Amino acid sequence: RTIDSFGVQNVDVVIDSGRYEGKMAVQQKKGMRTAMGSAKWLTLTNHPTTEEAVRRVREEGYKIYASDLNPNSRDVREIDWDDGPVCVVMGNEDRGISDEMRDMADSTFTLPMCGFAESFNLSVATSITLAHMSAKSRDGCTGPLRPGDLDPHEVACLRLKGLLGSMPQRRTGPMLLKKAGIELPETLSSL
Repeated sequence: RTIDSFGVQNVDVVIDSGRYEGKMAVQQKKGMRTAMGSAKWLTLTNHPTTEEAVRRVREEGYKIYASDLNPNSRDVREIDWDDGPVCVVMGNEDRGISDEMRDMADSTFTLPMCGFAESFNLSVATSITLAHMSAKSRDGCTGPLRPGDLDPHEVACLRLKGLLGSMPQRRTGPMLLKKAGIELPETLSSL
């Protein structure tokens, strides 16, 4: 919900499912199901490895800024969020980002804290980071978050994708449309 609320469209995910066993596996699945409610409005891309995710994001021209508690991380308020397209990496709730991601990121940042807690939980850290990015965005023309930059066709496709995805049986909607003579474009599946 947080990501969608700030108008972020693309979400790239790397999940090492082999790391979750027992109760943690159940909690991970519950967390993913909860997050999936708003996912119908997002363009989700799953990557098998961190290296693959970074390669693909870099090919699209993004700089990678990763949230990390290492002593070399810059304060989130010092990041130039308007320095071209950026990919923000938020680590695992328990372990943060991997060493591999730390090495591949263009820069790492930290969120300032005044209390004794070591870190924010993932949802809160994501919200704070997006709020900083949003504060740097002006009039929808500058900054990293530019609400409303989708054209009407993209909005209509996302709305249709969300509606189709909200049906109890995912294949029902496309089948009904096909029966009515309406063919969905290939690009709809990539949104």
